[in-house]
Amino acid sequence: MFKKMKFLWKLYLYKTQGLLGLKRCDIMSFINDYYREDFLKLDKKDIAVILPHCLISKKCPAKFSKTDGVLCNECNLCGCGKICYSAKQRGYQFYISPSVGFTKRLAKRKNLKGVIGIACDYEIEKGIGAEKIRYSGVKIAGNSIKTQGLRLDVYDCINNSVDWEKIEGLM
Repeated sequence: MFKKMKFLWKLYLYKTQGLLGLKRCDIMSFINDYYREDFLKLDKKDIAVILPHCLISKKCPAKFSKTDGVLCNECNLCGCGKICYSAKQRGYQFYISPSVGFTKRLAKRKNLKGVIGIACDYEIEKGIGAEKIRYSGVKIAGNSIKTQGLRLDVYDCINNSVDWEKIEGLM
């Protein structure tokens, strides 16, 4: 019961800080902690590692698929290839998404139960405002999804960066 109350309080605090223009707490680490135990119980084949398109190199030779997003060919021009390889070796699905809307459709189409996602503060805020975050998971397209995530280092839609080792740590 205390865990649920703390969960609600952190969500309320995060939203209130935004309304007041204050620096927000790190909601991702709290959500990760809250869902971690249930996330680890999921079958890895039902979990996807989803990276944003802003992490790929400007010289990326990958093609785009309407159903699976950017198709990483593990060229090693950016860290996405290493994460792609690592995710697949561990039994996870792997995608590079061009948008939040695409990610939502992907989650529904692939019937995902869990997601390791990376996003900027803007997309995190937009997602928290648009989706229902519940005790049982984040409600996306009717599915309750357990999430683990990281914030991008900066808010930039091109040539962004992230702590690649932290992504490995979430897997």
